[in-house]
Amino acid sequence: MYYGFDMGGTKIELAVFDKDLTQVWQKRVPTPKNDYQALLNVFKTLTLEADNDLGCKGKIGIGVPGIVNAKEGTVFTTNVPAAKYKPMIHDLANILERPVKVENDANCFALSEAWDPEFRHYPSVLGLILGTGVGGGFVIDGKVLSGKNGIAGEIGHMNLNVDADNVIGETMPKILCGCGRKSLL
Repeated sequence: MYYGFDMGGTKIELAVFDKDLTQVWQKRVPTPKNDYQALLNVFKTLTLEADNDLGCKGKIGIGVPGIVNAKEGTVFTTNVPAAKYKPMIHDLANILERPVKVENDANCFALSEAWDPEFRHYPSVLGLILGTGVGGGFVIDGKVLSGKNGIAGEIGHMNLNVDADNVIGETMPKILCGCGRKSLL
């Protein structure tokens, strides 16, 4: 079985797929945005529930909004402050007692579309995600294009060339990106 987690700014969803990639189980819960231990516990609870219901231990992949540093085992995400710069990948592998693969959610989405029979014949695929944030993933010849810093498709981190207040108005909340910059898409 394949366990696919989608961690977002408002929800964490687990979908389980069999060897034929047919979805056989699914559950969605709110994201604990500011409590790291509660965040880890959500992954543990959902995984154990699926393990028990399905009678097996599936392979785990997690899509997250933001930048994944697989070498350090950390995630940089502005939508889920609890996970920011924490050793999430290593902690989850220890808690869940199995390897855990973590990738940017937009890259996961773009890759899933590139593998779909309808799009498989296209050499390049762009996937865009509009949720709590804005993300993008590029797939060229069946491989994710990550770029030098791992953020090639992250259009949400693109600097706007205009002052957002002039375009959107003063009523728009002024939220800083996790990097400390303003006026990002």
